[in-house]
Amino acid sequence: MSSKTLAKIVDTEKATQALSDKYASKRESLLEDKNRKLSQMASEKDAILKDYQEAQRAENEKALQAYKSEEKAKNDQEIEEIENQFQGALPSLVSLVIEEVKNSYGNR
Repeated sequence: MSSKTLAKIVDTEKATQALSDKYASKRESLLEDKNRKLSQMASEKDAILKDYQEAQRAENEKALQAYKSEEKAKNDQEIEEIENQFQGALPSLVSLVIEEVKNSYGNR
């Protein structure tokens, strides 16, 4: 009877060791899967973030170009208006300068 009991104990220990080894193997496999999945998700996140940043950069560049062209148009219009005012006032400015020269040097 004691040899049967010892045999049962040995068999139970072997089964326990096999189960423990199987558990350790499964745990290691799950940890590897988890790490692989986390790495994959991090890569996907980085790709999504990069795409978003590129889209934002393109959108910002488009808005900047629109703003620049709008400001250039405003500046060009202001310059044209100032030049037109100057051209319109040029005869009176020339007359004023001539008048001042005459007053300064007299009609000699």
